[in-house]
Amino acid sequence: MAVFDNLNTTTASGVSPAVVSYHERNLIKNMKPQLVHCRDLQKRSLPLNNGRKVQFRKMTPFAAITRPLEEGVTPVGQMLGMTELTATVRPYGGFVELTDEMNWALLDDVHKETNELLADQAALSVDTIARDALHTGLNVQYAGGRTARTAITTGDKLTYAEIKKAVRTLKKANCKPFPDGFYHAIVSPDAVYDLTSDTMWVDVAKYQDKQAVERNELGCIYKVKFFESTEAKKFSGETTVVGAKASLSVTGWDAATLTLTLSAALTDAESRELTGKAVTVRATVSSTNYDTTVAVMEAEGARVKLRYAGTDAEIARWIPGTNTMTLRPAGGGAEGVDVHSTLVYGQDHAGCVELDSVGKNVQVIVKPAGSSGALDPLNQRGTIGWKVKGFTAVILQDAFMVRIEHAVSA
Repeated sequence: MAVFDNLNTTTASGVSPAVVSYHERNLIKNMKPQLVHCRDLQKRSLPLNNGRKVQFRKMTPFAAITRPLEEGVTPVGQMLGMTELTATVRPYGGFVELTDEMNWALLDDVHKETNELLADQAALSVDTIARDALHTGLNVQYAGGRTARTAITTGDKLTYAEIKKAVRTLKKANCKPFPDGFYHAIVSPDAVYDLTSDTMWVDVAKYQDKQAVERNELGCIYKVKFFESTEAKKFSGETTVVGAKASLSVTGWDAATLTLTLSAALTDAESRELTGKAVTVRATVSSTNYDTTVAVMEAEGARVKLRYAGTDAEIARWIPGTNTMTLRPAGGGAEGVDVHSTLVYGQDHAGCVELDSVGKNVQVIVKPAGSSGALDPLNQRGTIGWKVKGFTAVILQDAFMVRIEHAVSA
C-alpha cells in the first residue's frame, strides 16, 4: 500500500480553495432571497482602498419653463444642481467554532448545516441594518389621523384608506413607480392579517402570472405591491439607548447640522448600535418634560447627527444650559401599544452597498483544524465564519418613501 506523505484533505492547514468557494457561493445564494429591505435599493460597489464612506449623489430636478423664447435670442443656460449624501461603511460578521470530531462522529454534515445557519444570520444582520436605515426618514404618516407615534391606539390599523393616502403623497412628490407599474411596500405578518381582510385587497394570484410572482410578494392595493417580512420594524417600549445605558446626557445642539453633542464620547460599538435607531430627545424645562421622537442618521464619538422632523417650538427647547437635555429610548404607542411600520416607496428612495461587488464583499472564512498553529497543538479546533467587509444603507429621497405607523390586531 502506497504511503502518501503529502495527502491534502479538507481538514489540512492548506484547506482546498474549492471548499471555501463552495461555502461562499452557498452563502450568497442563501442570503439574497431574504434581503427584503435591500431588494429595491440603488446599489453601489465597494472598491478597495477608498476609505470608510460611500457617497450617493442625487440631481436637483429642473422646474417648468413657462417663459416663451424670444426671436433670435438664446436664453441663459441652466445650472445643474446636485446633493451629496455620505454614509459610513462598516464591517460585520460572526463565526462558529467546531471540533475536528464533529463531522466523523455525527450523522449530519455539520459544516454544511452550520454554513446555512450562518447564511441566515448574515442575511438577518444585513437586512436589519438596511431596515433601520430606512426608518430614519422624515416622511411619516400616522394611522387614524394621529399626529404622533405615542398617540396611536389599538384601533389605528393599516387600511385601504391609509395606503391610498400614502400613494397620494408619493404622486405629489413626483415619485416614479417601479418598472412593473407599482409602488412597493414592506409589511409585517401582523399587518398582513389586517390588510387582507380589507375588501379592496387583491391577492397576487389574481393579477400576476405564476411564473412572474416575486419572492415574498403577497398582493396589491391601489397600485401598491406588498412584500412580507417578519423583520418589518416594530416600535415597542425599550429600556436602554445603547448597551446598558438608560439615557445619554446632551450638552450641545447645532441646528445647522442637526447634530447633538453628548457629555461623554460613545465607544465604537455604542456608536454603531445607535446609528439608525429611533430615540427620544427629552428637554426638561422648569421640571416639565418635553419628548420628541427622532431618528439617528449617524453617531460617532460624542456627536449624534439626526434626521429631524420636529416643530420650531420643539427646537426652541433644545438649548442646553437653560434646561436639561437627554437621549432616551423611544417607546411605542398610547398605553404601551406596539406600533408597526409599513414602508411604501417608489424608485430611487434609498441606496446601499452592493453585497457581491468588487473583491467579494460577502465572504465565508473557513479555518480548518490545525490552522492556528501552537494555539491548536492537536489540530482539534476549526472555525467557519461569515464577514461583510463593508455595508451601509441611506435614504436618498425622503419624499419618495412614506412610513405608515399603525397598530395591528391582537
